[in-house]
Amino acid sequence: MGNQESALNDAHSDHYHHSPERVRNRIGSNPQYHPTTYAESSMDSNYQAQVTSYTGGSDRANYQRNQQASYIADNFKSLDEVVTALREAGLESSNLILGIDFTKSNEWTGKSSFNRRSLHSVGHTANPYEQAISIIGRTLSPFDEDNLIPCFGFGDATTHDQHVFSFYPDHRPCNGFEEALTRYKEIVPYLKLSGPTSFAPIVNAAIDIVEANNGQYHVLVIIADGQVTRSLDTPHGSLSPQEQATVNSIVAASEYPLSIILVGVGDGPWDEMKRFDDNIPQRAFDNFQFVNFTKIMSERSEMAKKETAFALAALMEIPFQYRATQRLRFRESNRGPRTRPLPPPREVIDHDVVCPICLTNPKDMAFGCGHLTCKECGATIQLCPLCREPIKTRIRLYS
Repeated sequence: MGNQESALNDAHSDHYHHSPERVRNRIGSNPQYHPTTYAESSMDSNYQAQVTSYTGGSDRANYQRNQQASYIADNFKSLDEVVTALREAGLESSNLILGIDFTKSNEWTGKSSFNRRSLHSVGHTANPYEQAISIIGRTLSPFDEDNLIPCFGFGDATTHDQHVFSFYPDHRPCNGFEEALTRYKEIVPYLKLSGPTSFAPIVNAAIDIVEANNGQYHVLVIIADGQVTRSLDTPHGSLSPQEQATVNSIVAASEYPLSIILVGVGDGPWDEMKRFDDNIPQRAFDNFQFVNFTKIMSERSEMAKKETAFALAALMEIPFQYRATQRLRFRESNRGPRTRPLPPPREVIDHDVVCPICLTNPKDMAFGCGHLTCKECGATIQLCPLCREPIKTRIRLYS
């Protein structure tokens, strides 16, 4: 997938060493500066996907991508400079959507990169998911007008490869990346990791959000520890059901103002993910890229520089993709939602201490279905807000 691992490549000539201001000026003011990889995939007159990288003729394009990534990464020293460059390159606004992988493999893919701990282990040290959310959130938040981030999980025992669940029972978004981090840490201890892995449900959920917001530009960030599930009995040259569903969703998403960034955390391997990219057919624009978070963060350099390098690798193509989406002819669909997010798993809801309706009062009223709200909200509703069952019994709880 549009591999940005080269953001940390140090092998480049002195020609690439300029001040951050000069780099920003060249990106922002000179349309001829954009390398062929970006121009062909996002800015040509027909806005056709760049197919050379999918059909085997990718050496020149990959070389240009590597040079561009190295050039920019070495000349920006902070996230603030990345934000300024994105703004001057043409990015006007961006709405963030977050998808988190809760598949079972997270329990062992931190063996090398996270001291043999689960990648979802929450403690005094931020895990890779927390780090990635924080860096992406801090970089994109200046472009988010309402600061509302729809957050979803997938791959757990309730969603598998078919659905996503919202972070909150009422499906409300998180207010900023700080709340997204807080809510992630609240729910992760009560999730049952499962599988298999498919990115189709989260991509479909993002498409629904774009449609519901009249075609406003969004960036979907998927943070995952592994590749799309491919069983051993899948014939060579064929796609597994999960791979095919993911490809179909990515192709469909290219008809919408939506960029998709896959952030790979954990030990990998990621070679299958790169080969998987070869099976994505031509799209309306090159809307998908992969970033190896683990490789970037394992480099021997100060943390601030690694965070900047990761932000660059993840977001450097966003301005060009944003420009490409401005040419798309967005048409409202009459087909209805592609997917309907589930509420968080029952174990999460049971451990939430406040009412899922008002999000303020303690839960002190139980219904026959077993779900709880506060007595004020529960006294007036006819259907359970979580399972939608008719309320026939109300029981007041006293602490």
